[in-house]
Amino acid sequence: MTATPETHISSLVIQHSPDRTEAVREAASSIAGLDWCASENGKAVVTLVTASAGAVIDHIATLNAVPGVHTTTMVFHHYEPAD
Repeated sequence: MTATPETHISSLVIQHSPDRTEAVREAASSIAGLDWCASENGKAVVTLVTASAGAVIDHIATLNAVPGVHTTTMVFHHYEPAD
């Protein structure tokens, strides 16, 4: 049995040290499917498009490992068949 390809769309809030905003943004930009939408006072809102829920979790872990990031929280998640 083959799994049906899916598209996962998430929005995340990244809480980080305000003085690290540009470094966090640069690190986040290396994640495929991530769009930096806004940031202010140590909080950034990003959207993320992936092929699986596991990839979302992996990217959250990657973001949490960036120096200056305190936490990354998923605030929205939706998935549907990729077609």
